[in-house]
Amino acid sequence: MNYRIRYIAIGLLFFTLLASVTVAQQTEIFVCDDCQQENMVANKFCVNCGETLSEEYARWQADVKSRELQLERFISERIDPPRIFTVPTARVLRSMDVRLTGGGAFGVAADRSFLGTVGIGLGDIAEVEFSTVRMMTNITRGSSVFPTSAFKLMLIPENRWHIPTLAIAFRNSANWSDVQSDRKVLEADLYDVGFAAKGITSIGYETRFTTMYGVTSVRLWSMNIHAGLSLTDVRVQDLAIRSYLDEDYTNPKEKQKNLIGGFFGIDVESNPQTKLMLEIRTISNHEYNVETKEIDVSEAYLAIGGVRFFFNRWISTDVGVWYQSTFRGIADLQIKLGLNLFIPGGSLSEKVRQLSPSKGSSRL
Repeated sequence: MNYRIRYIAIGLLFFTLLASVTVAQQTEIFVCDDCQQENMVANKFCVNCGETLSEEYARWQADVKSRELQLERFISERIDPPRIFTVPTARVLRSMDVRLTGGGAFGVAADRSFLGTVGIGLGDIAEVEFSTVRMMTNITRGSSVFPTSAFKLMLIPENRWHIPTLAIAFRNSANWSDVQSDRKVLEADLYDVGFAAKGITSIGYETRFTTMYGVTSVRLWSMNIHAGLSLTDVRVQDLAIRSYLDEDYTNPKEKQKNLIGGFFGIDVESNPQTKLMLEIRTISNHEYNVETKEIDVSEAYLAIGGVRFFFNRWISTDVGVWYQSTFRGIADLQIKLGLNLFIPGGSLSEKVRQLSPSKGSSRL
């Protein structure tokens, strides 16, 4: 049923656009080449000089076919999200276009989290984004999810000056986020990490972060290459641990660490509906140290490889295999799933204006 509703909605959108162009065509005015008199489309002869309008009519028909071809291409050509899986690209959304993304990584039972993103393009040079991200730690294995906001500015636009596209971005967590240990994770890591020796039954702390990064993208034949550097400021505070061997204790001192990392990704056109994607990046990893009784913030490496499949111009799905350096083996591999939906608020209205004929469309 959902598929039927989706296709019906796309069909209604298509016919609405065609109707808009048809109505505009019916009210189009010809300009006579001989006397520059304006004439309605239905006129066979100029109302002023009486000359035939056959040549003007032929040009009008060619213009109509050209607009219909552009409309069909606009409906069918696909839109790529301005990222691979998690690695951003230097592109931004078109002005007033909206991107909705949902999905997550699914693997071990303790690490199932749903992530979502809402983005909107601003003036063809910037975009703002609101999203949820997950945190990697040895007390939850990434099941902790908290909100973030981001702003990206494109410094060098696409296909200009024949040099790579360049953008900078700023992302931060909305506020301090509470992270609580997962009982199943603690039980699984009792002896490997040392939780059992300390009698630890629960761990909790608060954290937030701010990231600045620069990214560049370049196209080589059917392959796009994306690379960038990032600086992340991570804060941790209000650490609290519960142990059956010792009294409950806290460490309210705020801890701060700067992480310098990077990312790299490629996407290759496989066919008109599918592209292959691969990315490697650094991420922050929070590990509870049973000896110092603190959260150690460090960098870990993440790699995802898979495909992006386009159902149509505005709907696509990302499917890949997720692995990171904190995993202990291939049994920890996760499947990365995501669904991308675009609402072309800005480009749709702009395209309708472009496809609508003007009074002077019959001029040479």
